[in-house]
Amino acid sequence: MAHLVAIQTPKGEWLSFVVAHPTNQVVGDVDVIGRKVPCFTFLRAWDGVPKAEAERLALSLKGVPRAARHAAILKASEGLRLSFAAGTQV
Repeated sequence: MAHLVAIQTPKGEWLSFVVAHPTNQVVGDVDVIGRKVPCFTFLRAWDGVPKAEAERLALSLKGVPRAARHAAILKASEGLRLSFAAGTQV
């Protein structure tokens, strides 16, 4: 199972990543489509993304317009298990 990782950047923008094997730090981990997880002010990660769906999910969330991204991430996390959270939401 992969993890859906949602971060809020210091500028308040929401980004999502699907990481197959996250480390404890998460920052610097590479997701299934080759993007590196940047520094964040707030992070949530959910476990339970089937590996067969990981790349499709990452690509579909990457294409969501900025204004709708947080809602799309929360919708995608439904049915997944919250595995960790860190930081302070902006």
